[in-house]
Amino acid sequence: MIIFVRKCGFARTAGGPAVRRPAFETASGAQDAGRSGEAVCGRKPGAAVRSAAAEPPRMFQKTELMTENRNPNPAAEPAPQPQERRDAQAPAPGGTPEGAPETAAPQPPKRHSFPNAGDLLAMLGIFLVAQVVGGFAALLCGAVPFSRVGAMTPAETGKLLAVSGAVAYVLTFCGIVGYRRMRGGRGRIARFSVRGLDPVLLLWGLVFLLAAGVVLEPLLALLPAPSMQNYGTGLWTIVAVVLFAPVFEELICRGLVLESLRTRYGVVAAWLLSSLFFGVILLLPQLVVNAFFVGLILAYIYIRTDSLWPAMILHAVNNGVAYLMMTLGCGSFLLSDLVPDRTVYTILYVVSAAVCAASGVMVWRTLRELGRREKKRDEA
Repeated sequence: MIIFVRKCGFARTAGGPAVRRPAFETASGAQDAGRSGEAVCGRKPGAAVRSAAAEPPRMFQKTELMTENRNPNPAAEPAPQPQERRDAQAPAPGGTPEGAPETAAPQPPKRHSFPNAGDLLAMLGIFLVAQVVGGFAALLCGAVPFSRVGAMTPAETGKLLAVSGAVAYVLTFCGIVGYRRMRGGRGRIARFSVRGLDPVLLLWGLVFLLAAGVVLEPLLALLPAPSMQNYGTGLWTIVAVVLFAPVFEELICRGLVLESLRTRYGVVAAWLLSSLFFGVILLLPQLVVNAFFVGLILAYIYIRTDSLWPAMILHAVNNGVAYLMMTLGCGSFLLSDLVPDRTVYTILYVVSAAVCAASGVMVWRTLRELGRREKKRDEA
């Protein structure tokens, strides 16, 4: 019926002119128009009616198509979820939906635990083992005959000290470097800079070393003095004391140990602990106290200049003066023994104490300020 109306476009009513019908009519109203317009369209009577009756209106076709596209089995359709469940499954800002496999959140970088107290003891153990191995290596190399071990001359003692010291220092350095890498240590091994060779700073460091030695005399007087038999004399002793010891001890104590401590604990803690380590490795009780304070000064020079060169130079000068005093027979003498006048000694002691106090305050403030800068830089 709709096809007939769309094709003809009009229908003739009884006793009147042809009236144009709307394209969309109901089935009952279109049947009358179909009967009256059969002749106009040139079709047999009843053909349009049958066609219209067989084919539903277009508007109903659309409805049927829309109905056919739906799920014929309503029970199979998923039931609409409540708003609360949809909200619960919706991903939170920056999160994952509920029920989804959670991914591990990125963890902050793990702070390195090296070096701790056990690591410092391990490095001290490496040093002690290297000393024993160095002594046997010197004997095996023929530095001193085995028959002369119990009755060595000062020259033979110096030669044994130089050879065993060189082997022990190399083994210690390599051993600590390997242990540091195994434990995941970070930071530089040592720093070198020609700009650190400041003559004024070197002169101040030398004066500070002498003043500290004078101030420590009351404490050093309670400890036994070192014997010349422990070091020997001659060229080999000079090489061992003035060359090998300053170079390798600075590389180990101010380089490896201080830099490792500085990376984890900061500059102030590294300054103190590395100086204590330096005092302990000398083993002799009469040298531990003096070496600790010498280590404080040398460590500050290294931190202040960012170079090992000035620390090595001051270390060599300090050892050279000590060796010269021992060869002159004044190795066990204190300033109070060399200056019999008590008034002069008191003045020298007060001046030395003032130098140490002023220098100590300057050192502490500088290290604290440098520590704050490094902390801000690490946080940034």
